[in-house]
Order: sequence, then structure tokens, then C-alpha cells
Amino acid sequence: MSRKTRFITSESTLAWLGQFLPDEQVLAIELLRKMLLVSRDIFNERMIALLLDRVSSGSEPVGLYAEREVRKRCGKPLRLFKQSRKKIKRAHGAGPQPVQTFRAYDADVGSEGIVAQLVSELCRRYPKRFLNHPGPDQIRKFKVRRFILVSDFIGSGDRACSYVEAAWRVSSVRSWWSSRAKQGMSFEIVAYSGTERGAAYVELHPSKPDVHLVAACPTISNSFSYEKRIAIQKLCQKYYPGTSDMPALGYGSTGALVAFAHGAPNNCPLIFYKRSGSWEPLFPQRLTFASRETFTEDPTRGERLRERLLDMRQARLAAADVAEAADPRRRTLVAVMAALAHAPRTTHSVALRTGLTIAEVDQSLTEALKCGWIDGQNRLTDMGQSELEQLKAKRTHSTLHTSFEDDYCPRQLRAPVGSHS
Repeated sequence: MSRKTRFITSESTLAWLGQFLPDEQVLAIELLRKMLLVSRDIFNERMIALLLDRVSSGSEPVGLYAEREVRKRCGKPLRLFKQSRKKIKRAHGAGPQPVQTFRAYDADVGSEGIVAQLVSELCRRYPKRFLNHPGPDQIRKFKVRRFILVSDFIGSGDRACSYVEAAWRVSSVRSWWSSRAKQGMSFEIVAYSGTERGAAYVELHPSKPDVHLVAACPTISNSFSYEKRIAIQKLCQKYYPGTSDMPALGYGSTGALVAFAHGAPNNCPLIFYKRSGSWEPLFPQRLTFASRETFTEDPTRGERLRERLLDMRQARLAAADVAEAADPRRRTLVAVMAALAHAPRTTHSVALRTGLTIAEVDQSLTEALKCGWIDGQNRLTDMGQSELEQLKAKRTHSTLHTSFEDDYCPRQLRAPVGSHS
């Protein structure tokens, strides 16, 4: 089954595709094939796994905060915590509300509701490790030294930066942060996905937050060749259903190709979620209710790997039996090394090409480096090149070991060759 088949052949998607001219539908289908579709179960499982991994890497307990839009005055976000008006300012009181409507006349709750629920679940399951939106009083009482902002998606990075800035404007927070080298407060952003540009923008904040993602975000600019990218941008402009205050590629001209079971971000192209007199969107008002049941993992990871290898112009490797015969961890390692055959070789770029999570890519890079298949710059060594060439030269067999210990590093990716007399 081809990647995204259920999603592309669903009734709502076919109706959306029918609005394009016949020769444009091929391009529109390619756009859909590149999308990152995240089901509710996958979102919860992988976010919880990442947050548990992060809390284990430092001091506990940590403070969890669900990202949401913050109120502003004169272009600056209001302070996240109350502070005294004396000469020496001291923060006090409770923490911020997890969910808060931004406008009095608009009671809609966005993705922050789903994220706040996730935060609440984690804090109830692990009350000694996580605190739910702690205020200054709790931070002092429990000696919280890590401020973790939780989000589903980092697009332009504006909203995450505004939330961190709201905390940064509190004098006590800056004081806690200034002694971070010893036991001061540090900032982290944990999100399911995000663009490289958005993550880099957030990391430029004076608080120097670390950004951690579950999966890389495909965009129009990083998923297609130059010629195809221009054609897709023209397609988005042609059917542009928006207004002059929003670019055709979405907020910040991001062109994000991602959708969650709880909704699509406004960084997606407007043809996905904006309606006009002559255009019906795929995700009306950014709701994915019509197709979210198709946001499931494909039946076999082997088939997905083969398609990814073809996308990476690794036809000979895709023709081998590695997709079916290899152990899952070795199969992942093959995909990562195939992606490293061409620049760029960053973790984010490799995750995009392979469709793997960032954690899976990091693990494979560590194993490949340990085995001497890549160097410190993620470039294939002669030994690594030899392994890939051997896999391309002949078909692998099921005699390859199906499991190995965590501290074991395989010495070859291909099947062992039998002895000769």
C-alpha cells in the first residue's frame, strides 16, 4: 500500500482534489504524500515518551507549561507571574492558567487544550517528577529548576517566544536563570514537531531555551526540488482563498505540511483550511474531523522504507530485501545511512528524508558512529560506504539476526555469508 493511501483516497480528500484541474491533481497528490499526519494516540504516546526522557536528563521536579497565546500590551507580552512593585521586585502567587481565552468574545480553545490535558495527565501520574503550571510560590517550595514549555507544533516560533518572554519579564525568573550554571533555572521547549526556522528562532531568545522535537516537520521548501517547489507555490497562489493579511503559504509563509488529529496549524498553506466562494478546504477552519481516522501508521514499515529509499534516489537499495528481511533496528540504521549519502546531514534533515522520529535518528547516528560507519560530521566513512554497496550488490537473507542487546553494535548491515570449504 502506498504511503498515505487511506488519507488520499478518503472521500473528503478526493472531493478536495477534484477542485484542481486534471494536470494539477498529480502535483496536489505529491503535496499530500509529503504530509506528516499525526493520530491522537501517536501524539500522546510519543509526547509522553519524550517528556519522560527529558525529565530524566536533569534535576527534578520540573515545571510543565502548556503553550498558549498570551495577552500583550504595547506589543509586549504581559508577565506570566505576579511580582511586587517594590524596589526589589519579587514574584509571588500561583502559576498561569493552562487554558485561557484570548478574547472575551471568543471562547474557542485551540490545541492548547489538548496539550494542557497531556500535561495534567503526566503530573497526575508522576506527581514527584512534574508540576502542573507552578507559580513562584511552588517553584521556591519544591526547588523547581527547569521550566519546560509543552507544545504540539512550532511553526514560526512567535507564540513559543511570546510565552517564554512573558516568563522572562518577571525579575525573579531572570534571577533564577542567572545562576543556572550552579542550580538556577533553565528553559526547554518540547513539541511534537516544528520547522527548523521556527526552532532556531526560539533558541535565539535571551533565556537560551533548548528545543526538543518528536518529529521533523516537512514544508514545501524542504520537501521538493526547486522546480517542483516553485510549481507548488504557484498552485497555492492560484487557488489562494485568503485575504491580504495572510500569505498563501500560511502564517509566516511557512508552508508547513503537517496535520494533527486535533487540528491543523495556521502555518499550513491556506488552500488546506481557508474557504472562499469558489474553494472548499481540506481542513475547514483547521479541523481535521473528516479525515483524522486515516491518520494512522501504514501497515508495514518495510513498505514505507522502500518508498523513502526511492525518494532518496536509492533505487538499488530499495530493490534489495533489506526492507523486509532486516531487523527493525538495522532497517532503521540502513535508512539513516542512505540519507547520509547526500547533504544536508543534520538530524532534522535525515529525519525528514527517512520519516523516522528524531530520537530514532539520534540512536542510529550514535550506533553508526560507534561502528565507524560515519565520522563526527555525519559523513559516511569508507567502511560505511562499503556496507551500503554490499547491500546494493546483492539481496539480503532472513538469516540476519533478529535482535541484539542495547550495547551491541552490529559489524555489518548485510546478511552473513556462509563459510566455504
